[in-house]
Amino acid sequence: MKLFWKYLAVILIAVILGVGSFALTIRFPHKVTIVSNGAWETDLSVGSPQTNMYMRARVALLGLFALNKSEAVYFLARKDSKGDPLNSRCNYRIEGKDMPARWWSITALGGNYFLIPNEANRYSCNWANILRNPDNSYVIKMSAKRQEGNWISTGTKDQGQFNLNLRLYKPYPVVLGKPESIELPRIIKEVCQ
Repeated sequence: MKLFWKYLAVILIAVILGVGSFALTIRFPHKVTIVSNGAWETDLSVGSPQTNMYMRARVALLGLFALNKSEAVYFLARKDSKGDPLNSRCNYRIEGKDMPARWWSITALGGNYFLIPNEANRYSCNWANILRNPDNSYVIKMSAKRQEGNWISTGTKDQGQFNLNLRLYKPYPVVLGKPESIELPRIIKEVCQ
């Protein structure tokens, strides 16, 4: 009977170590395929046929699904352009111009990588609904309090840390070849409360 309990203990330890290491690998992926561009990061393996099972599990856990790279490239910002974590207690502005893709969107996501609930039901700005300046640039305001014009809600002030997701649909070849070289929007912190 003692031998049975020893085997059972070994099996339980093996299962816990296996599941635990898999969970850590999904949550904290190897950084080899991560490319930075200002405040934005993209993983070159997402949407690629070479994606391994860990990245597929990560996408399923955090992003529901990912299109093929020729259809969409995804960038994530957890920090502003100065490197400070994005926080709902602060107001931000996103400054940019159209990016090298047929269509794009910028969406605010909570710490769980899902949409942030807000009374205005305002979650993103995109190529089609953005109000532009005369030079074709744009400014998007981000805050917990509703603002006129281009605005994305960051939820309530006690929401805490949030992320931004930038999606480039039907990206131009430069996005696939050199994503670190394209001009992406700057994320500028204005004031914190």
